[in-house]
Amino acid sequence: MAQIQIKPGVLLQRVADEMVLLEPASGEYFTLNEVGALIVEECQSGHDEAKITQTLLETYEVSAEQAKIDTESLLEQLVEQGLAARL
Repeated sequence: MAQIQIKPGVLLQRVADEMVLLEPASGEYFTLNEVGALIVEECQSGHDEAKITQTLLETYEVSAEQAKIDTESLLEQLVEQGLAARL
C-alpha cells in the first residue's frame, strides 16, 4: 500500500475535533472533519493506507469497505489539491 506524506510547508492545526490545512503559497485552506483529521494525523505518523484503514476500523463503528473508501478518497483529494504526495 502506498504511503502519503503531507507536503512540507502545508500548515496543519487541530481545532476541537476538526483540522484545518493551509497551503501558504495559494492561501487556500481546507477543513477536515474528525475522521479526516485522524487520517491526516496517521499520515503524519508515517503510516500507509492499510494501517490508516485499520486505525479507522479500530476507532469508529464502520465497515472495512467504508474505512478503505474513506481513506483512499481523502488521500486522493489531498494529492489532487497539492497538499500531499505519494511516496
